[in-house]
Amino acid sequence: VLCFLFVHTDALNISADDLAMAALAQRRVPSDRAKVTYADFHKEPPPLRPPKLPVKDFLLALTLFLVGTVFLLCGTYVFFKHSLSDALPFNIIGWLTFIPGAYHTFIFYMIWQKVPGYSYSMITTYQQ
Repeated sequence: VLCFLFVHTDALNISADDLAMAALAQRRVPSDRAKVTYADFHKEPPPLRPPKLPVKDFLLALTLFLVGTVFLLCGTYVFFKHSLSDALPFNIIGWLTFIPGAYHTFIFYMIWQKVPGYSYSMITTYQQ
């Protein structure tokens, strides 16, 4: 990048020293940046208690994941023993239940592991 800029400095009336100083300025890290800690990311103090687990949503996600896995395994078995046309209903139901179940189960797992960026607000809630 600097070689390209050095070739075209005559047209812009920029000296090589100015380009070198600009490159060094971009590489420098401000001293206050090095002192940033995880606590600095929170503008408010963390809540005293973690939010409650939405039990119905968790059970629904886990059930969809397990039912989808069972149907996909049954569809695979039927495919290898019989034919594709016999296995297609199992595979369709399996994928329709496995995909949302796996997605929400993964989010619950990340929340349980306390990975930053994952929260219960990401879960589609079941309203009565």
